[in-house]
Amino acid sequence: MLSPQSQLLLRNAELFENGRWLIVNASDGAIFNELKNPDIEGFFHYFDQYQRAKSSSKNHHTFSAFYTGSQPLDGVVIYMPKAKEQVEMLLANIAPILSSEAKILMVGENKSGIKSSPKLFKPYSDNTIKIDSARHCSLYVACLDKPVKPFDSKRWQHHIKVEVNNQQLTLCSIPGVFNHKQLDKATELLLNQINSTPKGNLLDFGCGTGVIGIYLAKITPQAHVTMTDVSAIALYCAEESAKLNNVDVNVLASNGLSQIKGSFDGVYTNPPFHTGIKTDYSVTENFLHQLPQLMKPGAELKLVANSFLQYEPLLEKYIGNIEILANNTKFKVLQSRLLQRSK
Repeated sequence: MLSPQSQLLLRNAELFENGRWLIVNASDGAIFNELKNPDIEGFFHYFDQYQRAKSSSKNHHTFSAFYTGSQPLDGVVIYMPKAKEQVEMLLANIAPILSSEAKILMVGENKSGIKSSPKLFKPYSDNTIKIDSARHCSLYVACLDKPVKPFDSKRWQHHIKVEVNNQQLTLCSIPGVFNHKQLDKATELLLNQINSTPKGNLLDFGCGTGVIGIYLAKITPQAHVTMTDVSAIALYCAEESAKLNNVDVNVLASNGLSQIKGSFDGVYTNPPFHTGIKTDYSVTENFLHQLPQLMKPGAELKLVANSFLQYEPLLEKYIGNIEILANNTKFKVLQSRLLQRSK
């Protein structure tokens, strides 16, 4: 079934009948089959959305932090993300390849900040209107009528300098990455509980800017560190952060653990519990369910979570041997050690 945002777009399908269009971060792949124009392309920041679209439609799809197409576009549709600064970066990225008077659309849930569309479109158009609303969503449109500057991805980078356990780290952060421009307190608490690691294969799940994986590579240079995230923005930041810190790591796109191969001696994570603006515990539960198959006997998992999240029963169910390493009013660090791999 189509998401409410996609249903709203489908109510206005005549807008997309002609010309070259780009649909950005469509929440479901089915919309590409419903809109019959073969010149509609998908661009995604999220690997799960990209996989769904690629497997369900014949349209061309791209997964990347930045859109790099060069053919002029007659229109773009952006599904409203959680971070407004991410919209600003997307518009700056895509506007230079829009044709004169191209249409710029944004669709989103009313509680997602979609009402800020006129302000976000202001650098590109003086005339933004809401053309439809249904199912607690709204659709805004503007026509490109202002000069556009060439896009420079470096302008959107913010470098963060942090110190953890006497390790100096420099992190790359761009809009849309978790906790943009700063190290979050939960991850900091986790890192303070990691003084040493096994020397084998280590996994940083949900890597964000890459701070955990880079810290692991710094304190255990002999280790082989894999960093994974569902977000192309996070993967870009992690790769840039690795260059800034001169460490050799493996960065992989993955929806959960679906693309992760091999077996690990240590796993370290501040797992997500949101999908967009909605609370979603399924990502972490699926991660913990599948993780034992990727852990060597004796491997350790260190996980940080908000204090109110009840992950202990899941850890006991899937891995066992739980220990609370740190606990304050907001966050807790849990350790679990796999003694025997489940069959």
